[in-house]
Amino acid sequence: MERHIVIAGQSRSGSTLFYNMLRNTLQGFGMFDTERPAAGVLHLPGNQCTKRPFDVFDLPRIMQANQGRKRIDLICMLRDPRDILTSRHKAVPDDYFVGADKCYFVPEGRTPTFTAPGLLPVHEASMRISGSGLFPQGVFFLKYEDLVTEPEAVQQMLSEGLGLTFNGRFSDFHKASIPTGLQGPLNGIRAIDVSRQRKWQAPEHRARIIEQFSRFPVLHDILYQLGYEEDRTWFDALLRLETEAADRTAAG
Repeated sequence: MERHIVIAGQSRSGSTLFYNMLRNTLQGFGMFDTERPAAGVLHLPGNQCTKRPFDVFDLPRIMQANQGRKRIDLICMLRDPRDILTSRHKAVPDDYFVGADKCYFVPEGRTPTFTAPGLLPVHEASMRISGSGLFPQGVFFLKYEDLVTEPEAVQQMLSEGLGLTFNGRFSDFHKASIPTGLQGPLNGIRAIDVSRQRKWQAPEHRARIIEQFSRFPVLHDILYQLGYEEDRTWFDALLRLETEAADRTAAG
């Protein structure tokens, strides 16, 4: 049976990085030079692999359109929500790209608009799909943190878990030719940068994190669910730091 791999999930969680790793190593699958909706290429013969974060909302329709012709596997991208909420994109240099409720939509050749689904609706859709029964073989949840710290271990898990064949190493993705259409979200072509983890802890992001978690307390539950925190100790510490900084400023 022919196959189709769908890469979807959270925006700013490494999906473009991961797709470029696959383009450089995955054997036996057609890959694309830009982000493509899976529904638009299901009709193509042979094995295909597409990347589009918001396909997580379209999976019931994708499965219905497929009508069992191909085996469809879902790789769903995750990342510490705090790093997603403080992530930047070069198309919107003066604002955070993803909010809890909405994120920016970047249409080609037009001004980005803050109208696309944010972290919470994407998370809800991801969990709903995971428990829907659409993928009896299971959903492969891939954390950004695992991808950048242990890329070859992730590669091995994909080989064993999804029966994929690779030639080359994920960590060498930046040495290959990367199409223009897959460069933008990377914010520059470079080797894997593990320092981009936990960037939310930088003082300049403190107010952002406090604001988002205060407006959307359910974000705490997602941290627990995904294993990033066990309690609110980290948030209480952040509040203290922000209060101390405000007191120092007031004192002159």
